[in-house]
Amino acid sequence: MQQVQRRILMSGRKQGPAPEHWGDDSLTDYLENCRNNQFATFVGREAEVGDLIAIDGMLKKLVYGAKDPNPFVPMTFLLRAHSAYRSASGAVMAGQLYEAQALLRLCLEHSGYGHYIGGDNAMWERWMRRNDSDANRAAVRQEFTANKVKKKLRNADGKLATAYETLYEQLIDFGAHPNEKGFSMSSTIRRENGDVHIEAVYLHGDGLPLRSALRTTAQVGICVLRIGQTLYPQRFNDLDLETELQAVMKRF
Repeated sequence: MQQVQRRILMSGRKQGPAPEHWGDDSLTDYLENCRNNQFATFVGREAEVGDLIAIDGMLKKLVYGAKDPNPFVPMTFLLRAHSAYRSASGAVMAGQLYEAQALLRLCLEHSGYGHYIGGDNAMWERWMRRNDSDANRAAVRQEFTANKVKKKLRNADGKLATAYETLYEQLIDFGAHPNEKGFSMSSTIRRENGDVHIEAVYLHGDGLPLRSALRTTAQVGICVLRIGQTLYPQRFNDLDLETELQAVMKRF
């Protein structure tokens, strides 16, 4: 019987020049401003963006082309964590700081879920069959809770679990859930002629919120890499990712 080899892959395509009429409406004009902000962050925050790029490279090495990883399932979750990391990095560099928090939480939670499932294929099957029935949905909700995910990580590595939990709560505070801190970060109150104007900041410029968000993005990426190391220590060692990661972590 021929052995089937399972390999982890990713896909994407390069962006071409802007098409005709791009930017002529309010939505694509906003998206063009996002891209311009990304360029400005790339140039103006070179060191911080350099860290994001380095972390992305490590995540790509960890997940891309892995042949029959053991356990297999967590690598698929790390693949989605990497995708979410890239989306969050793009949002932060564009100045979409409030919205990026939900993407960063998605990134973090995918790695946490991957660690929680580990090599338990029966658990994976239950998770995949969540929508088969109301009973399945209720059972999965009970089995896959944030506290249980954190507890398993805590049992594996207390220091890593503390970082995960701290980032998890911080992301919720600043926008992964509608909370005051995130709302305040991206809102301004202006008084004019006796009227009170509440303005939502869609795209942040340079400043403390951007610098903080860039740092948080890197910390989330580092946390995901550490979870990947817990799951796949041999692959991490073979790729010499520890040396690369330590070089970045000196700044955090």
